[in-house]
Amino acid sequence: MIPRRGTSLRLSSFAGFVLVLPLALLLAASPARGQEDCIPVELAKVEQEDLPVILNGIGTLEAEEKVMVSSEMSGLVQEVHFRDGQDVDRGELLLSLDSAKLQKRLQAQQAGLREARARMKNARRTYERQQSLYDKGLGSEEARDEALTSYTAAMAKVDRLQAEIEELRESIEDTRIRAPFKGTLGEFRVDPGEFVEPGTPLVALTQKDGLEVSFTIPQRHHSSLSLGQKVSLTVPGYPDSSFPGEVTFLNPVIAESTRSIQVKAEVDNRDGRLRPGGFVSVRLTVDLRENATVIPEEALIPTRKGYMVFVVRDGTAHARDVRIGLRRPGLVEVREGVQTGESVITSGHISVQDGSSVCGSSSNENGAMETRD
Repeated sequence: MIPRRGTSLRLSSFAGFVLVLPLALLLAASPARGQEDCIPVELAKVEQEDLPVILNGIGTLEAEEKVMVSSEMSGLVQEVHFRDGQDVDRGELLLSLDSAKLQKRLQAQQAGLREARARMKNARRTYERQQSLYDKGLGSEEARDEALTSYTAAMAKVDRLQAEIEELRESIEDTRIRAPFKGTLGEFRVDPGEFVEPGTPLVALTQKDGLEVSFTIPQRHHSSLSLGQKVSLTVPGYPDSSFPGEVTFLNPVIAESTRSIQVKAEVDNRDGRLRPGGFVSVRLTVDLRENATVIPEEALIPTRKGYMVFVVRDGTAHARDVRIGLRRPGLVEVREGVQTGESVITSGHISVQDGSSVCGSSSNENGAMETRD
């Protein structure tokens, strides 16, 4: 059957419409030609900051004052006046040794001193009488000299007994062992009734209010060190806290075995949270680098010669070699290669080459330098 003329025209128009519609939809869904070549990236601005230069070290906490309390004389331990781990003040009585024998000797010497003083008093009167007779021509020189000798010997005996009594009193006081400074006691090493010799260790006493940290710094940083520089400590027991300190000692001799310098710093420990012997991480501030040029660490790309970054200008990525300085997780100082205000790629640069067309958003993360590269 031959189609009618009107029917043929309607079918042709419908077929054209069917062909045009998918093409229009395809064109609407396709990006513009310029956008097809745009690589999505994240950008960050190059900025300037004042950066503290900080050296890292590992150290050990030490007590500024620590002694092993011992006895200066032999004797039996009579009484212990403290508990293990007790805090004591300077001069506080810690323990007593048996002093009964010394007390008896002291009493005997005191009695002898009273007798010696009486003899000295009589000898002085005898001498004064003989001297008076001699001055009047009624006594002999020999009698006067003999009286003087007796008087001198009596005075010497009094002086000797007084010295012996003073020594005995000191010995008796030595039986009462006291804390040489304010601190915390350790474990007592002997019990009441035990016999101790001079020098026998009795108990450790540690001063904890002020601690000292000892650590080392490589020789190459010698010119950056000085007394009074600030340190910050962190310890495993308090990972979220830091403890301030100040450098008080720089060893004038560099250790030959490690080529490092010993440094000591005082740390305030009046709250008692730190303990001698503990391990600490030390951050020593040695300088402040003003107006340093910084970028996010993610922008760095390692190369055989060092590092490079992609700088974006007018939507085009440009590869540049850079020389870095200070760095810490998240931030790095750039000494050469970029300028303040430029944009660098921080994410997506794995697909970028020099001259690539890129597009993306900007975001910056700021921070202070805490380590030296």
